[in-house]
Amino acid sequence: MAPQTTVSTFVVDHGRVTEEGGRLRNFPRRRLDEPDVDLHILAEPSGLKGDELGAQALDAIGRLFLQDRLSLTGALTRALISTHQTLLDWNRRSVPREQVSSGITAAIVSSEGVYFAQTGPSLVYIRRNGVLERLLPGPEAHSSLGEGDIEPALRRLNLDPGDLVLAASVSLETVLDDGALDAMLARGIDEALPELYLLTRDLPAFALFVISCRDATEDDPPQPLLDSDFADLDTEEADSVNAHDLKSATKTAPAEPDLKVADGVPAPLLISPPPLDISRSVIRLRNDQSIGRSDYARTTGTAPRLKLNISQTGLIGLAGAVAVLLFVGAFAVPDLIRENRSERAGLLLESAQAQLTAAQGEDDPGVRRQLLEETRRLAAEVQRIDPVNASAAGVHQQATDNLTVMDAVFDLGPLTTITTLGRQITGEVSLDAITIIGGNAYLLDAGEGRVISVPVTGASPPVVVFASGETYSGTPAKEPVFFTWEGTEADGRLLILDAERKLFEVRPGSLPGPLPLRRTNTWSSVAGLAAYDGNLYVLDPAGDRIHRYLPAAVGFDSEPAIAVGSPELSQGQGFAVDGDIIVFFEDGRLRRYRGGNEVGFGLDGIDREPKTVAGIDVVEAGDEVYIADTTNKRVIVAAKDGVFRRQLVSNAFTDLRALAVDPSGGQLYVVVGDALLTAPIVR
Repeated sequence: MAPQTTVSTFVVDHGRVTEEGGRLRNFPRRRLDEPDVDLHILAEPSGLKGDELGAQALDAIGRLFLQDRLSLTGALTRALISTHQTLLDWNRRSVPREQVSSGITAAIVSSEGVYFAQTGPSLVYIRRNGVLERLLPGPEAHSSLGEGDIEPALRRLNLDPGDLVLAASVSLETVLDDGALDAMLARGIDEALPELYLLTRDLPAFALFVISCRDATEDDPPQPLLDSDFADLDTEEADSVNAHDLKSATKTAPAEPDLKVADGVPAPLLISPPPLDISRSVIRLRNDQSIGRSDYARTTGTAPRLKLNISQTGLIGLAGAVAVLLFVGAFAVPDLIRENRSERAGLLLESAQAQLTAAQGEDDPGVRRQLLEETRRLAAEVQRIDPVNASAAGVHQQATDNLTVMDAVFDLGPLTTITTLGRQITGEVSLDAITIIGGNAYLLDAGEGRVISVPVTGASPPVVVFASGETYSGTPAKEPVFFTWEGTEADGRLLILDAERKLFEVRPGSLPGPLPLRRTNTWSSVAGLAAYDGNLYVLDPAGDRIHRYLPAAVGFDSEPAIAVGSPELSQGQGFAVDGDIIVFFEDGRLRRYRGGNEVGFGLDGIDREPKTVAGIDVVEAGDEVYIADTTNKRVIVAAKDGVFRRQLVSNAFTDLRALAVDPSGGQLYVVVGDALLTAPIVR
């Protein structure tokens, strides 16, 4: 028979668990002219009123999807954009502290396939053929609902038996890494869901849904509830967990009413029906279908009478055997099961304690994190078997506390806005890079092809110091693509490379002037520009190399040398030079080179690797490297040898595009959208 797709869900809200809630909703769409469709939406809200308006946004998206007559993906896209506009209107009328945004992960599940939409923060994995892969939305879908322009990433997934897709709140990454998740899912969804619950039940808010595909047979009817997750829990253990209401998408539900919403008019978020009550705790352990029952109860006619002929000795003997089996099952088997479970729990606890002891004596931060994460996994398994095991809870908490220290998360709080360029300067602003020197921030505006100077004090308005289309000393300037500061603060200069590979210098208080730069036609590509100790460096990914120019009497009129040559550079996205050369790549990895050879930059000890790096800055004063991790909305701080030190977070990091640190190492500057923000660096 055809493969069957099943959806399992749960929501954690301050310890209470339900099928749906403020972060996860399901909307069944039932029409005569199309197959049955279910829309599952998971929200990642942020802001003071994020939870409240995020729940209402889910409701608005679902209602618009149900009433729309477009194709499935068209209806979902329209619903997302309409709700986005409504949130934008709310934010325009609200003070900054009450503005909200929400990342969205939505899945359309039907007999014809699964369609996924992502915009803003999201966490989605697909596991097929034994390989776990994270589905990233792409740079065009980084904006959340309520922020700037959105372009949801849409994709179709054709699932085969054994495949599954997991979508969850991004906070899942704080309790386990990709490797641990893969190992968990490899044991099957029936075992993985209870373990995921145990790991996430202490989070203040969490939501998850899993779409799994399996073969459907006549002897294996669809399961409306995933009761097998608790097949090895007795009643007492189940009551103590009190938190496993896992819903299957095969369960029928009444269709939503046909809503009357005029074309082009956003659904009013603030007048939606009261949010779903998620205060109840729900648990379902058994139902008829969980033990394979597929017949129906008799509802009409006279009930058949039981006919028993006690003269048949064989029947009497059979009854005696059944009685013996019932006696053994009632008294002997449960004791054996409990004994076996207690023994297994004890062995797991011993292993968890050994891992914790090893972690506490380990100097390598990467190995120590692995040991602590394994400690938590083993302790969680003990808690799954024996939820009231106090020793396991203690070991789990110790490992969690140690990991929290290793995570080294510092919240910068609200950042100070220096300027919002979209309000102070004409034209379309699209900022790609920043450098801080001499009390000024230099910003590269790719949107209008210009370089803008802004005093970091905000005392005077922004000034354009270089613009495409202008002519400087007889040399026409094209769009600036990269820039870097060369020299000291007192006598240095800003070097600007334009789209025709012409080099210009800008000194404070002076007009730009052209500089000679030899053999630019030998470059296969350009992905970055850097200066150090008088030398100029050019990142050339297509040529698998980094060029180095020695300074000449004027400019860099010298033959370029190869500073680094390696096929790995073909995926390079940008770099920084401070003696060593640090390159960041398309997949978020970083590599460090010295004397042309790689010497490693592993970020040992970090909780999760960066996904998308927007820029890096090396600060000599603190012997540190600052990394803008846009996907995870944070700034990672590492030592120059690549060892992780700490991570800086802020609710302001919604559209992190570039960063810079002042030479003293005391102040962080970030570009978020078209705004320049700053905050003191926390250590």
